[in-house]
Amino acid sequence: VTYRMAPARGKKRPAADGLNPPPPLPSVVDLEIVVPCYNEAGRLRVHDFVAFVRAGRARLLFVDDGSTDGTLAALHKAQRACPDRIGVLSLSSNVGKAEAVRLGMRLAMGDDDDDASLVRTGGASVGKRKQNQNANAAFVGFWDADLATPLDHVGLFREVFEAKPGVDMVFGARVGLLGRDIKRDARRHYLGRVFATLASVALKMPVYDTQCGAKLFRVDDTLKTALSEPFDSRWVFDCELVARYASLRRGREEVGGSGDGSNGDARKRKKSGGSVAKPGGGAANPQKTTPVADSIYEYPLHRWEDVAGSKLRPSDILKMAWGLARLRVKYFSKVPWAPRTKKTGT
Repeated sequence: VTYRMAPARGKKRPAADGLNPPPPLPSVVDLEIVVPCYNEAGRLRVHDFVAFVRAGRARLLFVDDGSTDGTLAALHKAQRACPDRIGVLSLSSNVGKAEAVRLGMRLAMGDDDDDASLVRTGGASVGKRKQNQNANAAFVGFWDADLATPLDHVGLFREVFEAKPGVDMVFGARVGLLGRDIKRDARRHYLGRVFATLASVALKMPVYDTQCGAKLFRVDDTLKTALSEPFDSRWVFDCELVARYASLRRGREEVGGSGDGSNGDARKRKKSGGSVAKPGGGAANPQKTTPVADSIYEYPLHRWEDVAGSKLRPSDILKMAWGLARLRVKYFSKVPWAPRTKKTGT
């Protein structure tokens, strides 16, 4: 599989695209949303995306996951309308939503060294692309391309981070409360409740909705490490990302709160019988060791609607349940998870 960053095609032609000329944009951009797309030409609301980036301090990075319809052309149309705020990453073949999201988020964070030889933009390296922007994003997230969750919720999610400094992840939650406009197919709702129960057991936390396609993260070393290698599951990568957070923090507790996420240190400490320091003790730059459940905020969405074209079959729940069982074994075993160490000089 090879990847390439799709360049903007030609100069801005707002009149031809049917889009109004862009107004002046804020100079500081510290939030970037990744939008994975696969054969979305029939329901991609280009005008809504363009209006969103023109209205506030945010960028969009569309990841075309090897689409075979007119999706890429639609994404280029959006990019031409606002090239300073909309990027397009084009994958030459379909790799699945999980990997498309991972690659996009790493690019948004400027943490794409491992993929730098595979990704190009107009003949320049990815690193040069990020240098031409003000700074890497302080907050990154991903959003479903069908906009089942309206884009105005991005700002609401961002406000949570400002009000709650201890929160590192904000997840949309589709809760049918009075005063909220949540329109969900009954069958999908009840299948989702079954899955949510299984997810709560697997992750050891009372999470309500892991599968809503609207999530925002605070960029830190834990997030970068958690995204440093592909997910094992294509179906429950949202849960796997949370599990990686949990395992990395448990690993830091075992090495005194100052570790880099390496499970090698944890193994050595266990074998030597050495004492475990208190979290944060002696660390020049201590990282969080608080329970992951305390770092997640589930935001009850104001509006959400099933969009035609989204499909969930009962058999998919079985695949997702199997994925949960696998991540429970991998990330909640005695030895904390850490990304594989890459060999040098090979």
